[in-house]
Amino acid sequence: MTIYQGYDLAALDIQYDIEATVDDLDSYRIEYGALSEKVLGSDEIQLDVVYGSAPLQQLDIFPAAKGPSPMVVYIHGGYWKVGDKAGYRFPAQAFNPVGVTWITMNYRLAPDVTLDDIVDDVRSAIAWIHHHAEDFDSDPDRIIVAGSSAGGHLTGMIAAEGWQNDYGLPENVIKGIAAASGLYDLTPFLHTSQKEYLNLDDASVERNSPAKNLPRHDLPMLITWAGQETSEFMRQSQDYATLCSKTGNAVATLLHPEHNHFSLAREYATTESDLVQGVLKLIEGA
Repeated sequence: MTIYQGYDLAALDIQYDIEATVDDLDSYRIEYGALSEKVLGSDEIQLDVVYGSAPLQQLDIFPAAKGPSPMVVYIHGGYWKVGDKAGYRFPAQAFNPVGVTWITMNYRLAPDVTLDDIVDDVRSAIAWIHHHAEDFDSDPDRIIVAGSSAGGHLTGMIAAEGWQNDYGLPENVIKGIAAASGLYDLTPFLHTSQKEYLNLDDASVERNSPAKNLPRHDLPMLITWAGQETSEFMRQSQDYATLCSKTGNAVATLLHPEHNHFSLAREYATTESDLVQGVLKLIEGA
């Protein structure tokens, strides 16, 4: 019998079936969609800005009123197979009033593309943002990347060293990351149902695990997770934070015991929340 992290394979699948931990997943999509509708209306907002040739390679940009402003670039979750940037426009109401541009992105989804393709998409989006920041009065040298769940994983892959030069970027293009409930070591997915639609093997896990592709040592990091997630989801965040801290990064951690995996995004709705304040501290240091 295969055992991973103390779980047999049936138990491991349950640990990574995060949707089963809530009674009504659609209620969160409806809630965040309604909040996001409320931030629309300004002539300065740019929706569906193209950063690549595929239909999903698009950004929504909510510029701060006065620039050149720092930026927070957000990557949605959805286990790399679902999700949309439109549901994560609402944090603009927390960041724009304090002089921060909010950007949320889409990327191609599995199983239509591989995880390598998805990682390439988000890195290409960062390259586009860096090269075009002045077009929306933002500072290309003050980019913070944030994301949740699969978006937390992709945030970690942007934090990784070694890819930036291939995209025409400086190694320190990202000045900080804020990753929530991410998946940083993909090894468990070689034993779960995610393996099939992600088309994973040992080599792709090695290439696409943030825990195996660490950030530069001077990158500030905020790692956060919810107290009502599964043990494996919480372990992923804790282990990644510990690993990066041991290798020299300044890592702040933030546990939200009252939240589940999906409700955690509510913390982005107000400037006063601990999560938004933690991101603003990253910006202050940029």
